[in-house]
Amino acid sequence: MSSSEIIEVLKRCELFSMVSEDDIALIATLCEIEHYDTGDTVFAQGEFGRKMYLVAEGQVALLRSLHLGERLGTTTIDLLGRGRGMGWSSLMCEPCNVSASAVCQKPTSLVALEGAALRAMLESKPALGFIVMDRLVHVLGHRLRAAYGIMDTFR
Repeated sequence: MSSSEIIEVLKRCELFSMVSEDDIALIATLCEIEHYDTGDTVFAQGEFGRKMYLVAEGQVALLRSLHLGERLGTTTIDLLGRGRGMGWSSLMCEPCNVSASAVCQKPTSLVALEGAALRAMLESKPALGFIVMDRLVHVLGHRLRAAYGIMDTFR
């Protein structure tokens, strides 16, 4: 995947949709591409999350395991396709435990960013940092509401 393709993935991402072309190009310098097969786990619930990921191609399920009395259940929080992101906890703190597992539903290419590196960039450019963190609040709010809706089905 070329740098221009990475830039296109960043532009499609819900987190960077309001970021200028120049800042997108700067963020792209922090990115690398990772490839996964169907069934591969990108990260597992409870492990330390150091990277955030954007789906370039493919599909990833966010799965949350939870205790249902004496049983352990798993529910799908979200299915992520092109332009969607995951691993936001790496941007907020380092290291942070991830709250769900990410499992590829088909062959998948991801744009990966080290959360600490992006956080350092956002700290050095406060206007950019505000834009990205404002978008992050919206994305996380949407994901939290979706998770609450799923939890209501277990009553």
